[in-house]
Amino acid sequence: MALSSRRISLLLTAVPLLSLAALTGCAGFFVYPGTSTSSTSSTGDYAYVSNSASGSNYINGYSLSGGSLVATTGSPYSLGFVPSAMVVSEANTFLYVASSATLSGTGVIYGYSIGTGGALTILNNGVGLEAENTSALDVSSDGQWLFSLNSDGLTLEEYGINTTTGLLTAEGNYPITATAGGVVTPNALKIAPSGAYIACALGTAGVDVFAFNTSTGVASSSAGVLPPANTASGFYSLAIDSGNDLFLGGTNGLVVYTVVANSNGSVTSTLASSSSGYTLGTGNQSVAVSKASGYVFAGSQNGGSGSTVYGYAIGTGGALTAVSGSPFNGPTDVAALARDSTGNYLLALGYSATSGTQLFTIGSAGALTSTSTAADGATLTIPSVLALTH
Repeated sequence: MALSSRRISLLLTAVPLLSLAALTGCAGFFVYPGTSTSSTSSTGDYAYVSNSASGSNYINGYSLSGGSLVATTGSPYSLGFVPSAMVVSEANTFLYVASSATLSGTGVIYGYSIGTGGALTILNNGVGLEAENTSALDVSSDGQWLFSLNSDGLTLEEYGINTTTGLLTAEGNYPITATAGGVVTPNALKIAPSGAYIACALGTAGVDVFAFNTSTGVASSSAGVLPPANTASGFYSLAIDSGNDLFLGGTNGLVVYTVVANSNGSVTSTLASSSSGYTLGTGNQSVAVSKASGYVFAGSQNGGSGSTVYGYAIGTGGALTAVSGSPFNGPTDVAALARDSTGNYLLALGYSATSGTQLFTIGSAGALTSTSTAADGATLTIPSVLALTH
């Protein structure tokens, strides 16, 4: 692994609260820390939501217990920057949030501890953990590794996680490989729950797949690029289930690959025999799999005319069967989906000043029932990002 050339010093001097307004526009490097902590623990079923109704520099925290969206302690949280990606550590102790390089200048990854009632406290005395222009974040299921898909579409960056303090150590970077003729648009990143591989959705440039060894933290050079149907279509979202099946959402609908981890450490990706693209409508931007019950859900924006969420049961070889009642009405311009830690709920995030955040229960046969909604921002230029506890 090569050491990241993007890692720069973030050792800035902390300043009093009165100076916050002057700092929040300064490349996003410093955020007022309030109180700081080194470690904590959290057992709640929490969700953290960008595109807040309070403003682009805020996120909302919700407890999902009981099927309602109940604000976490201290929510909404003022970050001082626009988040472009978020992820919760595997032990549910830390939230990592990347600032948007597009809207705030140089991108930075910040860390927050998750405390009682889901409250967030910034780490490292308010100093960013790593300088990184990030489109997507994910953590490995063993809790040791954080990966960042760089927004320039050139590299996948890797960081070791100190599970006590939440601090990060740059471990390496891997070049992105793209489908010939496609335009790299980095959108989504997922690490398989098994730890066998990492997948990156790159728009019309396809999906880059890396074999991964969680014990050593070493990812292979690209194990292969999965191309879209043609140069006019692309993949913009993805999810991976516990059986290593890879679900890709894009302009040609939902596509399924079966991925096999080989004994030599490589992976082999094969288009599922029944998967020629499951219809999703237009503007698909989001895919999520249920925790254990064998369902995949995909959000379709439908050109801004009202959004829907499709549900499929996952069968042998990645074959999909629509669940009864699918598609389901979702929030306007749905842009992100995620399931909760219990596997009982699906959270959808769109753009609506009244009901852009929508919580569904997942029924025994995969049907979705809306149980709670909350307001969020209505401006489509602000990223819609979800991070849920595991």
